[in-house]
Amino acid sequence: MNDLFSSLFSRPPVKIIRGDYYYDTDSDGDQFDEEDRDYWLGGRFRNTWHDKQHEGPVLKEIFDEVRRLFADVSAPFLEIACGPGMGLAPIILGSNPKLGCLATDACSIVIKSWLEYIDANLRGFNIGLSQFSVMDIPLVDGAFENVTSYIGVSSTRAGKEGQLKALKEIHRVLKDNGRFVAIESDGWKDVEAVKKVYASWDPPLWKPYDDEPGETWKEMFIKCGFEIESCDKSYYHKWDKSDNEFGRQAESVGIEIGDITTLYVLRKI
Repeated sequence: MNDLFSSLFSRPPVKIIRGDYYYDTDSDGDQFDEEDRDYWLGGRFRNTWHDKQHEGPVLKEIFDEVRRLFADVSAPFLEIACGPGMGLAPIILGSNPKLGCLATDACSIVIKSWLEYIDANLRGFNIGLSQFSVMDIPLVDGAFENVTSYIGVSSTRAGKEGQLKALKEIHRVLKDNGRFVAIESDGWKDVEAVKKVYASWDPPLWKPYDDEPGETWKEMFIKCGFEIESCDKSYYHKWDKSDNEFGRQAESVGIEIGDITTLYVLRKI
């Protein structure tokens, strides 16, 4: 991690590994293991990075819009809950490679695996890494002009309460009038299929659906101090083992699950 990013942290890490800050937040994120690491480094990271830079027609409109939004940006951005897909970073850095990015995730094995891959394959990019939960971001107020997320807030482990915590934290670490660009899930396309997968999951690590509908993203964004600039682009996302352990379970039992995701462009007010 370079000095630019390290100076933005508000408290010391629990440990430092090869210069990256770790805050022992594994329980707040998706649960992965060494088998996942081997899968990622065996080709998944490479394919993900390539696919997000050379997407198919389903995602082209959304990815092109993300590129447009960051075409003239020069200040580093924060990618929260990057996961094994590295969030929006491959899309943004593919067209603006000199841009700095602090990529973060609650899961330590995700961060360690990305460090290994970046060291071997992406040394031309300025990517810093850190492990922490989006529900408790250890950065100073107003640290970034732009924060990005690709299903990052959707994947928090504490339901709507956790999502609201995450949004408040993102709002806090944005500069005044800063921008949050997020592709987030608007809900399962087929809840009954999801319930079947959940019933086959033993032991269940978390419940991927709510029995009662809660606040919408728009309502939560406004509650947490954001103004919605746009939210007119959506697509269907099919889950598999590259998403998390629930996607892996769905794939293992042969049940297709997927959600509708939307590109939200938000402004801190």
